Amino acid sequence: MKYDVFLSHSSKDKSDVDRVRDELTGLGYRVCVDYDVLPAIRPEDVTSETANALVEAMRDCSSLIYVLSPGSASSQWMPWEMGFFDGANGTVFIWPVDGEAEAYAKDRRYVDLYAKIPVEGRREFLEEFLPREARPKVVACPPVAPVDFQPRPPKLFGFGQEKATEGFGQRLPAMMSDPEQAMQAATEIAIAWWRLWGLMPRPQRPGDMHEDER
Repeated sequence: MKYDVFLSHSSKDKSDVDRVRDELTGLGYRVCVDYDVLPAIRPEDVTSETANALVEAMRDCSSLIYVLSPGSASSQWMPWEMGFFDGANGTVFIWPVDGEAEAYAKDRRYVDLYAKIPVEGRREFLEEFLPREARPKVVACPPVAPVDFQPRPPKLFGFGQEKATEGFGQRLPAMMSDPEQAMQAATEIAIAWWRLWGLMPRPQRPGDMHEDER
């Protein structure tokens, strides 16, 4: 998951939401707040586009915290967000912003179905019931010293391969200015490839025996 927590909140109580977000981030949680990650949406626009954007954001979160504040009683989105997240994930908590939470939830008794995050012992409660997802450790690789690499020339010419290839490389400057040497080199390369493909017999090596000598 990209985030540990999605904050379901009333846009009327931004200062309370900011305080909850800051406290969570201070404890090491990755927090998703719509006005931070979805600045283009407008809470007052109850549209399918807004709903789809919120769904995608919630799917990137491990849990939802319902910020119980004065404006939550009139929010159109908070009950919908809670219902979606409860059905999709099930990890939902209530965060009362002050001691008047009962008044804020007067007409929304469904908030009593979920655990309330206490003021006293809040950190311990969160660490026990709202664990942070483990982050992958990034291990720095030690710098690698450059290697003085000298590639060996390809072996093209059968017998005496290394010497012949080295000699071919030494002849390159002359070939660039002498058409006759360039033609000779092209012929040698063609013969080498024909031998590689089996189109010409390989040259005799010292010690090779003819059929009539065996």
